[in-house]
Amino acid sequence: MRHETKNERREKKALGYKHEWTDTGGHSHRVIFDKKTLERPQTTWKALTFVAALGLLVGGVAILTAPRDKNNGRLPLAPANARPDFALSTTLRNLTTERPVALAAGWGDEFFLADRAGVGLYRVGDGERLQYWESAEGDAPTALTFVADETSEKNGALLIAYPERIDAIYFATDRVETDAEERGADEEAEKENDVAEEIAPNRTAQNAALGEATTILTIPGASIAAVAATPERLFVGDFNAERVWRYSWRTLDALKNAEKKETPPDCEIGAPDGGLSYPGFRPATEPYMSVVYSPTTNEIVVANSGLLRVDAFNVDSGAWKSEHSWTKTPGTERAFAGAANPVALVVSPSGWIATAETGKIDAATGKKSPLQIFDAKSGSWISEILNGTSTENEARAATPIDLALSEDGRQILALKSNGEVEIYANH
Repeated sequence: MRHETKNERREKKALGYKHEWTDTGGHSHRVIFDKKTLERPQTTWKALTFVAALGLLVGGVAILTAPRDKNNGRLPLAPANARPDFALSTTLRNLTTERPVALAAGWGDEFFLADRAGVGLYRVGDGERLQYWESAEGDAPTALTFVADETSEKNGALLIAYPERIDAIYFATDRVETDAEERGADEEAEKENDVAEEIAPNRTAQNAALGEATTILTIPGASIAAVAATPERLFVGDFNAERVWRYSWRTLDALKNAEKKETPPDCEIGAPDGGLSYPGFRPATEPYMSVVYSPTTNEIVVANSGLLRVDAFNVDSGAWKSEHSWTKTPGTERAFAGAANPVALVVSPSGWIATAETGKIDAATGKKSPLQIFDAKSGSWISEILNGTSTENEARAATPIDLALSEDGRQILALKSNGEVEIYANH
C-alpha cells in the first residue's frame, strides 16, 4: 500500500483538496475535491464558487433564525427620522409635600424626582411613588441625572447633586417588572394585533439599589446646579463660577477610598473666547442650570440663559462649537422670547432639541407655550409643545424649571415651578 509523501499532503492542503469549515450555527461541513477537478481550472473555480455560496447561504440562515435578546429589557427607540410632535398627555400633581427641584428619566415607565428632602422614584403613568431615599438632614438636592447607557460602566447610576458635592446611588441592571396581571394583559393585546414577537420586560429601579448613596465628588465653595454624564466623563455645572467642570470617571474612581473626595477638574468649559467671538457662559435663572450630553454629536449642550443662547462644546477638547450653537435672532418668528431663557433643555438622538423658556410669552411671536423644539444643529424652529395653559397668568405662575427625555425618546417630562410634572407624548 502506497503512502502519501509529505509534498503530496502539502499540495492537497494548499489547493483545498479537503475543505472543512463550521458555520455560525455550529454545523460542520466538509467538501472533498478529486485531483482531476484540481487539474481543470474552470471546474475548480466553479466548485469553489459553489462552496462559498453555500457557506454564505447557511450562515445567513443561521443568523436570521438565531434567537435574539429582546432589547435587553429596553423599550424600542423612536424612529430617528420621526418629526417630533409632542402634546400634553398627563399632568401629575401632589407627588410630594416638599418643593420639587429636579427630575430625571429612569428606565422604562419610571422617573426620579428630587425635592428638598430627598429623591423619589415614580411611575410615569399614574405618578405612584415606588421608593424614596432621604437626604442627610439639612441637605437639599439641586440636580439629577440617571445614566441609562449600555456603553458606560456607570450604567444604572443615579447622580444626585447638592450645592458642594455629588452623590451616587447604583442600581442593578437586571431587575425587571414582575406585575403578572399587567404583563398578561399586554401579551393578550399583542396577540390580538397579530404581533408574533414577545414583549420585552421593562427594567425597573424599584428595590434594585445596590447600596446607600455615596459621595463621589466634593467641590468646596461651588454652587452645583447641573450634572451630566458620558461613558468616560462627568460634567458639573457650577452656577457661582459660571462654568462647567469636567472630570474623568477614572480619576473619580481613584477617590473611592479617599477621606476627601476633592480633585481638580481636567477641563474648564464656558470661558469667554475673544478669538472665536464667544461671549462666555452666563446662567441667569438661579438656582437652575441645564447641561446635557448629546451622543450623536459628542457634545455637551448648555442653556446659556443669561445671554439667550444654547451653546455646544466638544466633549473631548472642551472647545466651543459655533456651528451647533445659536441665540435669539431679532425679528425671527419663534425665536427665544423672554427675559432669561432657556432655563432647561433636552437633546434627542434624532437631532432635535427641546427647550423650556422662562419669562413672559410674547403674543406677537405667535407662541402659546414656553416649550419649543428646534433643530439641534442649526437652531431652526421645528414645532411647539402645547401645554394646555389657558391664561397668561397661569403660564407665568407655573413655568417649567427642568426637562427630561424618556429612555425611548417618546416622552418629554417637564417639572413646573408649582411642583407639577407634565408628560408630553410624541404622536
